[in-house]
Amino acid sequence: MSKIIDEKEGKRIRSPIGVILGHVDSGKTSLLDKVRGTAVQAREAAGITQHVGASFFPSETILNVCGALMEATKVQLNIPGILIVDTPGHAAFMNLRKRGASVADIAILVVDVTRGFQAQTYESLDILRARKTPFIIAANKIDRISAWKSIPNATFQETYSKQNEKASADMDNRIYEIMGELSELRMEGERYDRVKDFRKSIAIVPTSAQTGEGIPDLFLVLSGLTQQFMMDKLEYSEGPGIGTVLEVKEEEGLGTTIDVILYEGVMKKNDKIVVGGREKPALLKIRALLEPKDLDEMRDPRDKFKGVDSVFASAGVKISAPGLEDALAGAPIRVAPPGEEDDVYKAVESELESFRIETKTNGLILKVDTLGSLEAIVDMIKEKNIPIQKADVGEVNKKDVIDAAIVADKTPEYAAILCFNVNVHSDAQEEIEVNDIKVFSNNVIYNLIDDFERWMIDTREAIKTDSLKDLQMPAKIELLPDHTFRSSKPAIVGVEVLGGKIHPQQMLIRQDNKRVGRIRQIQERQESVQEATKGKQVAISIRGPTVGRQIKEGDVLYVDIPERHAVLLMKKYRDMITNDDAKILEELAVIKRENVSKYWGW
Repeated sequence: MSKIIDEKEGKRIRSPIGVILGHVDSGKTSLLDKVRGTAVQAREAAGITQHVGASFFPSETILNVCGALMEATKVQLNIPGILIVDTPGHAAFMNLRKRGASVADIAILVVDVTRGFQAQTYESLDILRARKTPFIIAANKIDRISAWKSIPNATFQETYSKQNEKASADMDNRIYEIMGELSELRMEGERYDRVKDFRKSIAIVPTSAQTGEGIPDLFLVLSGLTQQFMMDKLEYSEGPGIGTVLEVKEEEGLGTTIDVILYEGVMKKNDKIVVGGREKPALLKIRALLEPKDLDEMRDPRDKFKGVDSVFASAGVKISAPGLEDALAGAPIRVAPPGEEDDVYKAVESELESFRIETKTNGLILKVDTLGSLEAIVDMIKEKNIPIQKADVGEVNKKDVIDAAIVADKTPEYAAILCFNVNVHSDAQEEIEVNDIKVFSNNVIYNLIDDFERWMIDTREAIKTDSLKDLQMPAKIELLPDHTFRSSKPAIVGVEVLGGKIHPQQMLIRQDNKRVGRIRQIQERQESVQEATKGKQVAISIRGPTVGRQIKEGDVLYVDIPERHAVLLMKKYRDMITNDDAKILEELAVIKRENVSKYWGW
């Protein structure tokens, strides 16, 4: 049972819940394996209990791991232990959610000290800040620092004091780099043994998953922080159990089961529970509460779990019950006492409402693995002002593709499906190919969104470029003195392009808004060309005017731009035209001064 009596206050205290986050390959799983292995080797009778999706380290084990360090620093252990959620990655943390907050009392952000902050590090920090969860940083892989000489399972201070000057300086520089990254994010960090106020500074604990160095320090800081700042939050409740679904799994012989983190109250075999589902909550009866046996006995899957009659917060437990097929990872779960089923059902239903996403008609489609992922990714997409048509849990289906195809007709830059840790159903694959729908899939949120953003920008540019092809572009020319080669039928004159580009078939106007005729042909060095750009001197033939009457040498002429084209160029495609083009359009507006307001759509 993970609770004790606080002698000073006379209150029952539950164990705090910790969770590990960090970038891929930063050593999260290895660090946990080393922690568990160290605890197993040092354990007394109470030992370490490996719950589903979490490891509970009782106070006896913590004292075995870091008791000497606690004694040296005069820290007294007053918590019953620490429940550490060990599902790899930060997806577990996203699922550890209760209304508006996190179930986790504290988090460990693992950073590869040799690489510093990476994509999922920033991603994890965003989630931690959104959930307002206190955290410490495990600066892992210190054994890989140049010239570092490891001392297995030693405290950081012990191993640091034995290093040569080069190794110590390298270590210090890497910690300073982490502090610098935090500073850029407007957070203050410091190596844990130098922190003066833990309420203001994020503690950085150097560790090694390979050698065990710094692990005693990690447990010391975890225990100390939870005891110093969270005891009120850890007050134990004897009431009906409240938890969150960590994962939904198929287990041989059990069917669909759910792994649950119980963060409040008690849960018993045969209790009625309300679990959040895909469409609505479900009222079910617990058939079995299951816990794995000790860590060193988990290798035999035929004898993996043992049934228990009750579970007390904080705990990880597997639940077997008929009707769990629609349960969702990240959804709330509550015990429903007799006579209170309706009230509990409404409470869970209300909590699920907070996951509902405000959608728009023309937007992208998002499909993810869990409710926690859904919420986190939607928040990040909305920060970028990208519209969402549909956001849902589950694999991509045929209907999703059809919805995306409809968007393609109106806003092609949003006609995409984003997949986070989900697959595409077989019946949807053909529709994707037929409708040419872009599908993005990635298990790193930042990479997923970045990939889509790049494609979205490229698509917009392509649309604009294609649209510009159909628009008349501005240009102006000057008739050069002494360069009249033919006065009429057609007039052939030498001109300099003062701005823009001229093409055959463009209509020319004078500065008094009178049309003079169309460009028939353009020649440069006696070769016909299809365009002439700013600065070029070319000969053009103009069908219509006579030199000396409608036009004369020294005149400045403009390509006549239809009103609709001018409005589109100056409003919708302003960022696609040059400043010279914009200036010519402004001059044209003055030329058409008799109807300027109408010309620009004002």
